[in-house]
Amino acid sequence: MDLTIAWAIQAVARLGGYLSHRRKSNIGITVLWRGFLELQSLCEGWQLRSPG
Repeated sequence: MDLTIAWAIQAVARLGGYLSHRRKSNIGITVLWRGFLELQSLCEGWQLRSPG
């Protein structure tokens, strides 16, 4: 798997609720923002879980 910017944008969009089977619609800023907030929440939870 190549880790590219396009892959990262799609991954964040999926966290924001983007449905990849709807290829007709572009990834919007609202979906990216929701995905970023979800990613931030997941990272904070991971940090809280980690010892020390």
